Amino acid sequence: MSSALKLIRHALGLLTQHPLQTVRVVAPGLLLMVGVAILALVFAPGLLTLDADNPDVSALPGGALVLIAAFVLSYALMAVLWHRHTLRANRAPKPMSTMLIAGYLWRVSLLAVVQLLTSLALVLPLSVAAASNAGGAAPPTLPSILITTFVLQLVVLWVSLRLSLILPAAALGYPIRMVQSWYLTARLTRTLWGVSAVLALINTLATASLNSFWAPTAGRTLVVGLPIYILEGLLIFSILTTLYAQLIQKKRLAGL
Repeated sequence: MSSALKLIRHALGLLTQHPLQTVRVVAPGLLLMVGVAILALVFAPGLLTLDADNPDVSALPGGALVLIAAFVLSYALMAVLWHRHTLRANRAPKPMSTMLIAGYLWRVSLLAVVQLLTSLALVLPLSVAAASNAGGAAPPTLPSILITTFVLQLVVLWVSLRLSLILPAAALGYPIRMVQSWYLTARLTRTLWGVSAVLALINTLATASLNSFWAPTAGRTLVVGLPIYILEGLLIFSILTTLYAQLIQKKRLAGL
């Protein structure tokens, strides 16, 4: 666990050592994301309160898909810009281009499919067991829901981290395959379990706190939820940067 905490501390250091520079680097993606969120608040507020577990997309306006695509693009742009900035000293990135962004988005999509399949593999047995006991079983308590959510996120995050070296590699213009990422991260298997546990705990507590203290209105999601989403994203980008620097660029990080 100490190695996991050191890795996270190093990733946080990348973000906080020069905070104004961090904002400047990711500003294009950040501005696009905030702009899309404001447009969603005005034209499709239901998009901001969409339940990830039971998404009712039928109630959304037709332009919602465009907003979703723009939001994904803004998130990917922030990641690409951050990876290129933090990793450029060890290897010069290839020129930024539409093809490079498209390649990054393609790999994000592949990773999302893996995350979905992993989630289904974990959730389906639980759903079947719950359905078979629905007659006399009491509804799940809040602690059991939080524990289930934590375990689900823990496994999904661990699988994602094992495969996610494909993202900084694509951001630099030197793509690798998922199997290569899995092989390269093998020696950090235990460390990545610790990193996944910390990230899952942060996300579970943040979600539980928001749902407990605020009703999920579109305005509150924009003001409170979006900054949390951005900060969590930047932390994950920096963790991937740290892993890529160590495992592919062979940059020695103390304690890892």
